[in-house]
Amino acid sequence: MSLRDKVIIEVALNENQMRAANPNVPYSPEEIARSARECQDAGAAVVHYHGRDPTTGAPMMSDAGVSLAAQRLINETTSLIAYPTYGSMTRVLDYYDIGEPAPQRFGHIVQGIKEGIRFEVGPVDLGAYDANAFPGPDGMIPSTGLLMNTGADHKFKAKFCSDNGMKITFALFDTRHVRNLKNVIDWGISGRGPLIVKYFLNGFGASIGSELRLLTHYREEMAELVSEPISWMPVTGGGDQFPMCAAGLALGGHARVGIGDYHYAEQGAPTNAALVERLVGLARAIGREPATPAEAREIWRLTPL
Repeated sequence: MSLRDKVIIEVALNENQMRAANPNVPYSPEEIARSARECQDAGAAVVHYHGRDPTTGAPMMSDAGVSLAAQRLINETTSLIAYPTYGSMTRVLDYYDIGEPAPQRFGHIVQGIKEGIRFEVGPVDLGAYDANAFPGPDGMIPSTGLLMNTGADHKFKAKFCSDNGMKITFALFDTRHVRNLKNVIDWGISGRGPLIVKYFLNGFGASIGSELRLLTHYREEMAELVSEPISWMPVTGGGDQFPMCAAGLALGGHARVGIGDYHYAEQGAPTNAALVERLVGLARAIGREPATPAEAREIWRLTPL
């Protein structure tokens, strides 16, 4: 099988998922690294994680020590491509939670680079994002915040990645964000191809039909505005990921699973590695083999280890 037919499997290890929904959610750096190792053994090439309080699971994205400890452990015990989220929110007018400027939100990655920790890719979200409510233990919880990603934020993060030899993973939360990506390309700071792009879909119980229409819209907008080669994958949060993984695989994309994006409590609360094993079986059923971390680096044109 040629390299271009291989599928890069990324795993969302923990995001903001709580153990009340799935007891296998890793919190501590050691648990995150252990889950990452299991995922590599199962067929994954890339892992993404959020810094969490080791005991309570509370978000600790702005605590550099937590994320950097996890990154070190993953680098030391696996050959995976690993990257953390970024982010910290600030309260405005005692009501709104707004994402802080990029230098603050990227602070743990900046510190990690200074300490010589290996980061091969860095995340750049391509616009403001917020749903008006998110699932909680007792129903939908209304949002009071907004994840801000301005043009100035994009410039800072993209330039930082370029200056430090990191490939950018672009996240699009709305089809209008394709225009933001075009602007980053036109500024000359998108990095060498292929562009790594994640199309975030509706999730939260959306129908397969609506997910497919949104994915199609993303790809049509991308084809119209962007001429660079694209390495892409759909991302479903808050719902079963496998229908859209299957669609993405059939269309030549890559795939992302993980209990961070969805707990699968109704399916017995599987581990991240169990989801990877299931995805590997799905990929092989349609004629695609999982890429190893080394092959993923070659596909994304990263420096070999």
